Amino acid sequence: MFERVGDYPVDPIMIGADDFAQDPRRDKLNLTVGIYQDAQGQTPVLRAVKAAEQRLVETQTTKSYLALTGDAEYCEALGQEMLGASWRGDWVAAQTAGGAVALRVMAELLSQMPDPPKVWLQTPTYGNYVPILMAAGAKFGQVPYYDPIRCEVTFEQMLDGLSAASPGDVFLLQGVCHNPTGADMTAEQFTALLEVLEARGIVPWIDLAYLGFARSFEADCAMARQIAARFPECIVCITLSKSFGIYRDRAGALFVKTRKADRGRLHRAVSAIVRSGASHAPDHGPSVVRTILQDQELKALWLQELDLMRRRVAQVRVEIAREECDTFGTQDLAYLARQQGMFSLLPLTGPQEAALTREHGIHVVKGGRVNVARLGTRDIGWLVRAVRDVMAQT
Repeated sequence: MFERVGDYPVDPIMIGADDFAQDPRRDKLNLTVGIYQDAQGQTPVLRAVKAAEQRLVETQTTKSYLALTGDAEYCEALGQEMLGASWRGDWVAAQTAGGAVALRVMAELLSQMPDPPKVWLQTPTYGNYVPILMAAGAKFGQVPYYDPIRCEVTFEQMLDGLSAASPGDVFLLQGVCHNPTGADMTAEQFTALLEVLEARGIVPWIDLAYLGFARSFEADCAMARQIAARFPECIVCITLSKSFGIYRDRAGALFVKTRKADRGRLHRAVSAIVRSGASHAPDHGPSVVRTILQDQELKALWLQELDLMRRRVAQVRVEIAREECDTFGTQDLAYLARQQGMFSLLPLTGPQEAALTREHGIHVVKGGRVNVARLGTRDIGWLVRAVRDVMAQT
């Protein structure tokens, strides 16, 4: 029977991680998987998280199932924190196992509608969007977002691409710290985008994975709040893996704003899709988040630790640009200092990217995506010299 199983595509991130593991060299650098590391190369457990976990150990009284849509207190605390004044009674919320499950639940819901809307994606964008949409059977199209040669957002082309969208279609966009480009829209561009979406009847779907890594957690919620305040229907997905450093504990959520008449049916639909998939969300990570958000001292400590992570990533970006300028007198990588978050695309051709790994032991995701948050102090010069070397090759 199993000889008939097709050859499934493998996530390029996993391919990069596997190639790194199989590289026998001792001097090698892994810039593939999207995790934060400190200057010593460690992914620390935050002190606020440790304290919340200890409290849970001491006070938790049961491991019984939660509702299909998870812990209502967690959803309430996260909704208030993220959406502010826009968080009212017109949302359907579900606790999910990270952001990927939230995305999948929404993709399933859209694909099961009698006249399924088309989901429009930015290109390039997060590599798991297409597999999630395809697995759910959702319709999707793509619009240009970023020019890897000029290293800037192609905003007008994105708006032109959305002219093909129909009323009732959905636009899936990322919040701050765009993955994989690191290039975010300006505040003015984002406002102009919302005007286009509103005028054309396109429903915004925002995916938030790096809150706190651009300016601050509060400031990074602004895009979601603007959408929520402006649109009667919208979708918000969130993962807290990076913001709380709880990658393996899978804390995320799906928030859907809808009209009152539709709320009950939508809640039942989300519950049914969760039941047929994850069935019940794991609760350890979300319980940690809820505990931190509901305690002012733990929340203050978490925000302090999150700010330290953000500042380190921003400093790495500045140091890459400075190292290139000081060593080579060039500014081919200067754009990295203007971008935000963990990821950026190196301005390399396919052969140059291959040479980066073959000749210098630096492993990146196909397409040149690098996780700058994994660079230690000694790694910055290594990366800059290697990039300059392969860029000189024709």
